[in-house]
Order: sequence, then structure tokens, then C-alpha cells
Amino acid sequence: MDRTPTSHRDGLGERGIVLAAALLFMLLSSVLVVTFMGTTTGERSQSSNVQTAKIALYAADAGVRAQQQVLANMAQAKLDSCLVAWTARGATGNIVTNPGALFPAGTLGAASSATASNPPYAATASVTFSSAEIADTAQTYNYLFNITSTGTVRSTGRRSVQSQGLLRVSASRGSFADYLLFMDRFTLPDGSSIWFTSTGSFDGRVHTNTFFRFAFKPTFQDQVTQVNSNATFYNNGNPVSRNASNNGSIDVPNFYGGYLRGQSSVPLPTNSFNQQAAALGLNLAVGTAPTNSQINTALGLSGTSTPPNGIYLPRSGSTLTGGFYIQGSADQVKMWADTLVNKQYYQFAQGSTRRTVEVDPVNNTTKVWNSTSTTGAPAETFSGTPPRPVLYTNGSINSLTGPSRGSNNYVNAAVAENTRLLITATQDVIINSDLTCDSYNNRNNVLGIFSSAGSVRIGSSAPSNVNVDAFIMATGSTSGQFAVDNYASGSPRGSMNLRGGVTAKYYGAFGTFGSNGNTLTGYSRNWHYDRRGLIPPYFPTTNRFDPDIPSARTMAWKEI
Repeated sequence: MDRTPTSHRDGLGERGIVLAAALLFMLLSSVLVVTFMGTTTGERSQSSNVQTAKIALYAADAGVRAQQQVLANMAQAKLDSCLVAWTARGATGNIVTNPGALFPAGTLGAASSATASNPPYAATASVTFSSAEIADTAQTYNYLFNITSTGTVRSTGRRSVQSQGLLRVSASRGSFADYLLFMDRFTLPDGSSIWFTSTGSFDGRVHTNTFFRFAFKPTFQDQVTQVNSNATFYNNGNPVSRNASNNGSIDVPNFYGGYLRGQSSVPLPTNSFNQQAAALGLNLAVGTAPTNSQINTALGLSGTSTPPNGIYLPRSGSTLTGGFYIQGSADQVKMWADTLVNKQYYQFAQGSTRRTVEVDPVNNTTKVWNSTSTTGAPAETFSGTPPRPVLYTNGSINSLTGPSRGSNNYVNAAVAENTRLLITATQDVIINSDLTCDSYNNRNNVLGIFSSAGSVRIGSSAPSNVNVDAFIMATGSTSGQFAVDNYASGSPRGSMNLRGGVTAKYYGAFGTFGSNGNTLTGYSRNWHYDRRGLIPPYFPTTNRFDPDIPSARTMAWKEI
């Protein structure tokens, strides 16, 4: 049988085609690989440049923040220097006498410029005076700043930004509510000696404009300061004066916050005119006493004679304009809280006159009854609450009380939530019960008690272990003290538990102690500073300005 012969030429052709295809594939693959590698390298280079630029921008912004802090530090140092000079001038007038010259003109020098290598930045700034706000309680000086900052990262990353903003330099008058215990003189009003003893525990700042006396081992949790260089130590009944913080192993106070001697004196306030004007709803300069005509007009009376004794709510027509005003001494002022609906109640007694007042902030009403009962219809109802939370008595308050204790000696609240009140009297104020704040830890209520020409006293009818949540001040020139009536008689009455602070002309007596420092009569002191950051309204301020921390705030930012 015949077969068709195979062509050798056809086999060679097929193999050639395959070889050509393989070569073409290899060529295309090489081109793709080269292209991919080139693209990847370019993208990596581009990504690296973008990342470098971002780092440079972040570095430039860090320079802005650092330069703002440099400006704030400069402002602090300059303000401190101005305050020293202001004190030397008699503590009057503007603290900064030439605000336009506080900072150098133009771009600040290298010493005032912010630079760093990690992150790498260099910043410069210029500062110009803008405005000043001068008031009795604070002085503020505003400056405009312009900051230019450049961040540089290697040779490929360089970014610059510009920031403009406000630099605020200010100082505020200190408050006597900054202290747990402040005494102009550390003596009794008659000049006799008094001592810090082992029964005293003080959790807050303590200061006197003279010197302290220490017996045994009193405890101070915060800073203690005095004007004189020496302190007096009991020394087992043979007092010694030393420029030291202890008397060997005999009298060893615990100063956990430090004990500084040779400090500056802080004068007490001299009058209560500001509180009187506030209670009347008058806007008078601090230290300016209202006239009889102004008082009568505010009370809805006429004439220029001294207003008659009475219990008043200053008003203009049917609108309350002040706080509470008592002309003449008050036999009793009682206050208590309705803790369910946060209403505040006050009960006043003066001779045969009675007033009960309900302040309801939730419904924004004030009701007045001419009796000690709130069961009947009120004699008056006002829309709104007293806008000036001051109770001013032009005389004494012979009994200031809260509600009676409940079962198991439970202490009921006197000050409702959201109530902030200053009780002021020109003469003595006698506390005869607990006076505590409802929901103390909620930090929205505070009480102040101020006697401008007398003393504040714990009365003989006050209970054992009495509790008071208040900032107390007594500045009477001859009797200004926070003290206990009949402190040297009877049996020990436990602790006088205070959450607040005390400011007084003299250090009042609370009890007597034995040879080992233990209480024999009266109360021991268990005092804790009110650290909630609240100050009673219209509470007196010191005549000293304290510098605030300067702040530099950005108002505009852009890349340049």
C-alpha cells in the first residue's frame, strides 16, 4: 500500500513560528517589567516627596505652637516684673503703665524665637498692643501676634506657615476665699496668746500677717505662710521664738505643704459697702456707701432719714432688683432646702415681724408670707428670683440656723442646690445649728457669712459636732474673730466640722487643751478647704493682684 510522504520543509516552518512567538513574548515581558519597575520607582519617589512635605508642614505648625508658648512665657515674666513695680508704687493705677512698650517693636530677636531640630523648625514673631480692659477686680491687656514658622526636612521638604492671634496678659484680684484660714493677727482680740495644737487639722492654705504659735503636733495639709521671720513654740509651757519650722522633738508641726516665713502682708477689707449696695440693687463703686435717700428709694420708701427697722426685698415696682435687706438687728435668720424640688426657704424674725420667703428657681418665682408658715396664700408673689444673692443686715444676726437634725442625728441641708448666697451683717453673727449644702459634691451651691465690724460665733445652743459648709469672714477691728461662745466651760463638744474657709482679724478661741494637747472644753477644729472652686457672690477680694496664666490663642492660620 502506498503512503503520502512527509515534507521536511513544513516541520521546519512550524518550529520557526514557535521560536518567533517565544522571542516576541520574552520581548514583551521585558518591556512590561521595565515599565513596571520604572513606574514603581517613580511612585515611590513621589510618595517619599509627599511624605517629606507633610513632615515639613507638621514641623512648621509645631514651630507655631512652640513660639506661642515662648510668647506666653515672656508675657508671664514681664507681668511679674510689672506687678513688683506696681506694688512699689503703692498698688494703685494700671499694672502695665505703658502697654505699647511691653514687647519690643518689630520682629523679636533670636533669643525670643523658637527653633528645634526634631522636629526641624524655625519660627519668629512680632507682637503689637491692641487694647486694655481696666476694672477694679481685674486688669487685662490684649496683644496681637504674628508668627511665621518654617519646617525643613532634607533638601526636598520645606513648608512655611503663618499664624495670627491674640495674646492676653491679665491679673485678677485674689479672693479671701482662696484660704482655709487667714488671720490678720494670730492672737485673741484682747491680745492674749493662742496656739495651734495637736487637736487642729487644717486642710487648706493658712496665712497670718504676724506670726504663728505652735504647741505639740498640729497638722497642715497645705501651704502655711506668715509675715514675720520667727514662730513661737509652746516648749512645754516655756515658749521660745525661733526662725524654724519646729522646736526640736517637743513641738513638731506637720507641714505637708511647706511653711514659708517673711512673706508679704495682705490687708483685710475695710467695709461692707459693696455688699450693702448689692443687696439694695444699686450699682455703686466699691467703697462708696449708699445714702439714706438711695436706700429708701431702693426699699420703696421716701425721704432722707434712716429707714425704719424692717425686713425688705428691694424692688422696682413688681420686679425684684436686689437681694434681702434687714434694717436693724435680726432676732433669727433660718434657712432650709427643699431637697426634692430644689427650693430655697428663708425665715426672718425681728421683734413681732415675721417673713418667710420661698425662692423657686425651677418655676422662676419668689413668694413671701408675713408669718412663719407657708400653708396659706402668700402675701406677695414675684416673677423671678432675687438677682443679687446677698442677705444684708444693718445690725447683728442673733441666731443663724439651718433646719433641725432628723432621726439618728441626721443633718438636714440648709442650702439648696444651685443656691449661692452671701450673708452679711455689720455686727455679730451667731451660728446656732448646722449649716450644710445639699448635694455638696454636685458643686453648684455655696454659702458665705461675713461680719464687717463684728465677729462670727458658734453659739451656746449649737449641737455637738456641729457642721458648717461656708466661707466665713469677720473683720471687726476690735472683735473680728470666728470663735465659740463659752469655750472654756462645760464638757468637750466634739469637732467643729468646717468645709469652706475662715478669714478674720483675730484667731478666735474654740476650746481649751490639756498638757498633752487634748481638748478639755469647747470644740476641736476639723477644717477642710472647699476645693470645689466656688466663691460666694460678692465675697470680699484682696487688694493684691495675682497674675493669671497668659494665653496665646490662634485666630487665623495659613500656609505661605
